[in-house]
Amino acid sequence: MARFALSLLGSFQIRLDAAARTTFESDKVRALLAYLAWPSWERSRVGDSMAALLAAYREYFSAVARSYVEKETADALALQRPRQNSRTARTNLESSLDRLAAEPGVTPEQINRVNAMLASTHRFAHAIMALEAGLPLTPPVPAREEFRVFTADVEKTLAFLEEVLTGGKVAEKKFPNLREDHNRLIAAGDPEKQRYALVNIEADRMTNSLNTLREEILEWARMRRAVDAAESVSAAEPARKA
Repeated sequence: MARFALSLLGSFQIRLDAAARTTFESDKVRALLAYLAWPSWERSRVGDSMAALLAAYREYFSAVARSYVEKETADALALQRPRQNSRTARTNLESSLDRLAAEPGVTPEQINRVNAMLASTHRFAHAIMALEAGLPLTPPVPAREEFRVFTADVEKTLAFLEEVLTGGKVAEKKFPNLREDHNRLIAAGDPEKQRYALVNIEADRMTNSLNTLREEILEWARMRRAVDAAESVSAAEPARKA
């Protein structure tokens, strides 16, 4: 059986049965051989793609919240860019998940976990869109201080989740208590006012979705670390035997 060896350190070189091959038809051939020898699996990228989606949603949410706090009216131009960025990030993540599902070695449990995380982000995004849609439909009212606190804690929660998804470690106790924030929010202001009522409803939906997403992402991170540790042990076994 022919023996194939590829060197990516220093000059690009291939050996076939100990005979060196250093000339290739094009750089594309080199790139293809390198990829086949060392593929960049989608499973290693899905965390970054999910973090990019949360970062886009955080930007979108911040823009909508500012309209409630500062301008009290809808600013189509200020909201258009973050909304479009969110859609692009969502499309990129969905494409990544399609590629992930086709990879060898990926289990149904792994796919289900990521899909559950995606579903939670959708619920959060729908609440943002509902707030945006309500801006021109509800009479302006002074922003409640409790809403400012809730907004800051939503942004902090998303930032922490982005950190976890990209390999960082965040203690669960560091996450804000969004349910407590929401309880204070609904206790403030006249619930008969349309805008306060809308914000109360959508803030509740955001709280539910982000609390669920936090649990899903922290569990995904624990599972990812366990898989990485198992793969490291497996890779070290041949070296020990040698």
